Amino acid sequence: MDTRQETIKKIKSLLRFHRNGLTITDIAEKLRLNRNSTAKYLEILLISGEVNLNNIGPAKVYTYSQKMPVSAMLKFSADFILLIDNEMHILDANENALSILGTTRENLIGKPIDTITSPLIARLDIAHVFEEISSKGEVQREFSVPLQDEDHHFRIRLIPTVFDTMDEGITIIGEDITKQIQFEESLMISETRYRAIVQDLTYVICRWRPEGEITFINDLFSRFIGIPCNNIAGTSLFTYIVPEDLPLLKEKITRLLRGQPTVSLEIRLTDNRGTIRWYQWNIRGIYDHNGALVECQSVGRDINTEREQAQKIRESEERFHMITDHSPFPISIVDRSGNFLYVNNAFSRLFGYTREDIPTEKDWFEKAFPDMSARECHECMHTLKQDPSGSAPHVAVPAILPVTCKDGFVRQVNFYRTTLQNGEQFIVCEDLTPKKEAERLHTMLASIVNTSDDAPSLYRSLNKSVPLRDKP
Repeated sequence: MDTRQETIKKIKSLLRFHRNGLTITDIAEKLRLNRNSTAKYLEILLISGEVNLNNIGPAKVYTYSQKMPVSAMLKFSADFILLIDNEMHILDANENALSILGTTRENLIGKPIDTITSPLIARLDIAHVFEEISSKGEVQREFSVPLQDEDHHFRIRLIPTVFDTMDEGITIIGEDITKQIQFEESLMISETRYRAIVQDLTYVICRWRPEGEITFINDLFSRFIGIPCNNIAGTSLFTYIVPEDLPLLKEKITRLLRGQPTVSLEIRLTDNRGTIRWYQWNIRGIYDHNGALVECQSVGRDINTEREQAQKIRESEERFHMITDHSPFPISIVDRSGNFLYVNNAFSRLFGYTREDIPTEKDWFEKAFPDMSARECHECMHTLKQDPSGSAPHVAVPAILPVTCKDGFVRQVNFYRTTLQNGEQFIVCEDLTPKKEAERLHTMLASIVNTSDDAPSLYRSLNKSVPLRDKP
């Protein structure tokens, strides 16, 4: 290495370790050089771009350059790069440019750019670009061109450039943004679909901060509260919640943890007319990177009609139980599978069994008809469920059977069975035992009286006897 190159190397090394820079005098003193010689070396380094010159007051301070050589930029850039001189000849190109243009470096470097056959070069219209750059400076273009049977979208920058040789030209830097455009289009389509779904849903949708400030509502919720979707700034969700239900909502918010980001509840909302309606509200928490709750998204379904219907059903059931529980007639309900759904108080008083004692018809028949075989019980149950008269559902069909009660007393019971629309059996029982016993005794007494020699005296004496008991 010659003396000049060795000196330049020392100057560069010295500046590299003095990031704040050095003057000519500083460098000359540290390297023990002549000041004029030092100035000449620095001029060489300045022209080559290896050092920078900064004027600080009257002093000239030199610093080590951090600029990347153009050759390195060409090598490492992910974009395609072409360098063109003022005569529109290609000076250099990186590998991405060669790949996109479908050529080799030997067939490209030094050639006039208008001789290169490429749809991308044709779209650039280089001859007119030179004129535009001269008047405007940097020029940008975006366009699509067909490459390898596919449309590619490029963003091109054409930058006026002064090369190391001090010649002027332009640098073409092109970025293939096809995937970005495709992603943006997919995102736009997805967002359009999402908004269409959100706006067309029959659910109210609302995003809001934990303190209640609304950040988004869909059209349905907008109509509900009477505020346009784009005019909700500063509006609090809590304003539209019935005050009695607000503590429940706030308590649910405290349960929104990152591991359990959803909660559900039923609350009442007040619309813009003051009408109160019930909503089933599903809330999902939205968190920042630290896991802090920053927003809630709520999807609400109007359940006002369902709750009104449920209330009517509860009231109907209460009326049914009030009537049946106080009915003097034993009543039971059996489902299609033979399970007892209900027995009233009169049923338990007459037969001695509660629903827990006889969960199924099979259990009931085994107790009520202990002398029957399993086959006879099955046939009896089948017979009771048949409608020999061919009656339609809801028509009561009677059947009289001797039933053994829990205390062992046998009663003659008339079963009035009604088949409901859902297949359940509604059964009303009538205890015929007193009537049947009275009829039997009446027949027996009539026979005795009719065979007696003094029938009137016998009848009067029997008529004064103790009345029949309802149960032995």
